[in-house]
Parts: sequence; structure tokens; C-alpha cells
Amino acid sequence: MESYKSTLIKTIIWRTIATILTILTGWLVTGNFKFGLAIGSIEVIVKTIGYFIFERIWPKIKKSK
Repeated sequence: MESYKSTLIKTIIWRTIATILTILTGWLVTGNFKFGLAIGSIEVIVKTIGYFIFERIWPKIKKSK
């Protein structure tokens, strides 16, 4: 299993990339940069926590099979 530090670094890098894409998508769809930024701000918190939990649970699921 990966260390907590490795999982955390991976989580931060991925969330940065994904949040930038979310902000850009929100901006392109609405034409409003502030709206895209608002969506990205909420999304980064929710999905960072979700991804970290997923990364910690996934190896346990694989081992149980």
C-alpha cells in the first residue's frame, strides 16, 4: 500500500489539474469566469476528500478478492 504522504501528493496534483479543468469548463459553458471559479472552489473540497478516501480504500478492496 502507498504511504499516506504519497497518496496525499498524488491527490493534490490530480485535484489541481481537475479543478483547473472544471473552472475552465464552467467559464466556457456560462461565459462567466466568476461562476466557473465558484464551481471549481466547491468541487475541489468535495472531490479532494472523496479521492483521498478512495485511494485508501481501493487496496483493501483489491486484497479481499
